[in-house]
Amino acid sequence: MKELNWFEIELSIKNSSSLEELLQCLDSTNKQFFTLSNETSNLTDSEKLSLCLTTGSQSELQFSYPGSDKQIFLNKFSSYLNLLLNDVAIKWASQIGLEDKKRLYYSVFIYGPVMDCFLSILNNLKKGKHIKVLQACYDVLKRFVNVGRIQQLIVEQSLQKSNVNIELLASKLINIPETIDNKIILISPNNCFEKSKYTITLIQNLLGALEKLRQDSSTLFEFVGKLLGKLCFLSDNKVIIQCLLEYVQRSIENGHQISEVITHVASQHLEAVVLPFFTCDYIKYDELKCYIDVIFGSKIVLIGKLATLLYHRFIFIKYFRDIRPKFLLFYPITTSPERRYLLTKTLLELLTLWGNRSSVDQQPYEQHFALCEAIIVCFFYMDNDERVEIQDKILSLLVTGVPVHLESNHIDFRYSGMVTAEILTQFLGISADKPLKFDYHDTEDTRRLKSLTEGYKEHTAPVEPPEPLVIEAEGKIDIEDNKLDSDDDEDDLKPMNNQDSDLAKPKPPRYLRECIEILADRERDFEKIEITLRTLPSVLKEASGDCSELALEITQLVLHMGSEFYMEDFTECRKNVLVGCAVKAPTTVADYLCYQFYEDVYTISHRLDILDVIVRSAKELSKLDVEDGSEEPPPSLRKLKMKPWEIEVMERVQKKTRRFNSATKVPVGKENRFNSVCGHFFYSLLNQFDKDMCTLNLTEEDTLVLGRLIYTLGVVLYCAKNSTKAPSMSKVLLYFIRVFTDVFVVDEYVKRTILFSTSIVAQVSPVVSITADIYPQLMHIRLWAEELLSDSSISDETSKLAIYALEVMDTVAGQALFPSSLSSLSQEYTAMSLRDDNPNRIRIEEV
Repeated sequence: MKELNWFEIELSIKNSSSLEELLQCLDSTNKQFFTLSNETSNLTDSEKLSLCLTTGSQSELQFSYPGSDKQIFLNKFSSYLNLLLNDVAIKWASQIGLEDKKRLYYSVFIYGPVMDCFLSILNNLKKGKHIKVLQACYDVLKRFVNVGRIQQLIVEQSLQKSNVNIELLASKLINIPETIDNKIILISPNNCFEKSKYTITLIQNLLGALEKLRQDSSTLFEFVGKLLGKLCFLSDNKVIIQCLLEYVQRSIENGHQISEVITHVASQHLEAVVLPFFTCDYIKYDELKCYIDVIFGSKIVLIGKLATLLYHRFIFIKYFRDIRPKFLLFYPITTSPERRYLLTKTLLELLTLWGNRSSVDQQPYEQHFALCEAIIVCFFYMDNDERVEIQDKILSLLVTGVPVHLESNHIDFRYSGMVTAEILTQFLGISADKPLKFDYHDTEDTRRLKSLTEGYKEHTAPVEPPEPLVIEAEGKIDIEDNKLDSDDDEDDLKPMNNQDSDLAKPKPPRYLRECIEILADRERDFEKIEITLRTLPSVLKEASGDCSELALEITQLVLHMGSEFYMEDFTECRKNVLVGCAVKAPTTVADYLCYQFYEDVYTISHRLDILDVIVRSAKELSKLDVEDGSEEPPPSLRKLKMKPWEIEVMERVQKKTRRFNSATKVPVGKENRFNSVCGHFFYSLLNQFDKDMCTLNLTEEDTLVLGRLIYTLGVVLYCAKNSTKAPSMSKVLLYFIRVFTDVFVVDEYVKRTILFSTSIVAQVSPVVSITADIYPQLMHIRLWAEELLSDSSISDETSKLAIYALEVMDTVAGQALFPSSLSSLSQEYTAMSLRDDNPNRIRIEEV
């Protein structure tokens, strides 16, 4: 094979003067990287290779590895991929036809080494700055996923031990939607990599890889286990486990394969993978318990972390409200003699906690009732020999625990303790002639505990009631008990209109703690969440006392909340809640919002929302409410507290009294609440500006965020114009914005925000501060604004704002400090733009 001269290839592609020349270079380069696996036709190798690349016949096409220097060859191929995604995409992507793209462009990523192609696409997508580079990476990634190369990547990682960091590779695979989310506004209005859809695609590729690996005994499931664990932890694990159960239903061998995969799941992700298997409710109980036995049965003894999760966390800490998961939980350890010792061990631990006085006094009743259910279910699965073996221990624990329950002040604790003791003694066969019997009223909970002694019974689907019985009201009405008399006139009965009835709607929360519980609930009742988001601003206003911790907790919940359900004004409601929290606890919430603005986990829209919240909060806090100085209540309210004869006397006095002039009422002002906290809004937002971030680049492609940041700082400074910190804040802001006048700023929005903030500084700063501290910076920006006016490419809006900024600086500083250098045309433009009747006049008061 002829040695590949990469320098010549790169030079010829970059210096291509025409499209035909470029296509020839790409064709010849592809033929050096790819060869045919067989020769079954009379065509030449070049003709067959072109045919394979055009038709996509992968069976006859393969990547050609040289006999030596394989790593050097792969490095050259990676450089070739980067060249295609950058130089070729920027210069020629729009001119290459679709057929040529498939044959010479996309085929390289579809048939090349899967790991190198995947990493090259992601790295260029993450670091790409040109919109054509991002578009090329996006298109290639779509085809990369659609042809099943992710499945090929999983298979490759499972068949060989590579030097790749599998944790990092799994994270890259899962976080593709987040990587694209920060670029999608620039690429396409429709995102094909939406989180939920991509999760299904990824799990289908994973199952397809397992299908191919089923017959291979040398398979390494470490990468698949890490990938499954992270995927369940970061996505909807119920949907993922549903796909896994459908895969197991095809064949029991698939269950053994899933069992090996779960063995390699990381400890911190194990609960997210295991829990949905036991809470699954759409598969019949007898069928599901067999699948759980196949998947978890043989691994419970071998993997200590799995046994701890199932028989400690799921029973003592994370209890189930339903009965079915409890029976499924204990079933795998009953199918093998090697695992049955866990029944005895778990039962004794349960009875010890059940009879503990502090447990009865401090545990919630729901958790203690789940403990009683677990004891009875565990005892149900034990055979007579096992019960007799530990009979003495059980009796001693009952003797200790029953008095604790009988002495409880809670009647439900007493009843559950009585029923549990009765059932255990019946199972043990103690005093068969005179069984232990307590005097209690039979309730729904006691009947539920007694039903556990018969095992789990699959419930049939409930039969829908007849149509006349369906009444939208509180409770059901039995028609037979409410028959109309024959003398009643049915025509006089008007039907009740329940279309607009609010009887079934949840009540809005009244307290902050109640709002936090609804927002943090994992069951995600969307109707309650919507009502809470709409009610929270008013609840925050009415809250009294120091609510900084609660406001911060609400901010954390709402800021990370996504639009998981249809709510037309979700973004606006979320902003209103965040503004209410910032107004209620400005110090803690402002510091938190400013810190989160520079974190990598947020999209551009999230960062813009944070800046908008800071602006609205600053305006709200700096608002001065003026109240009337008179504290005397109106006569109508005074009459309510007076006796009849006092009212008569007051009216007579008012009739006889003559007033020549009313007393002057002096309005009483309030303190500007923003003055004491303005530093938390201003300095916190500037503190991490130079932080190195992966998802935000303010000085290059994310200039919209930069412009909004400068605007926000200007608004915060204007809201704090009467505070003692305003001069120092003006100085810092002027130093900050001067940096962007020294570099070539292309975005006009950034130019307008610089002019806006400069106008704010000129208005807020006292003359002494201007002459002493910020004169050189202000002079520099003034010269920059004059140069901006001479630029013919700027828009009219930018020109107006530049003229207004110059006018403000001249007016504030005086002609002595800034001699006017505007031309007569500019002066005429200035006079016109500052006229009161000009609708385009820019006013700082309209911030």
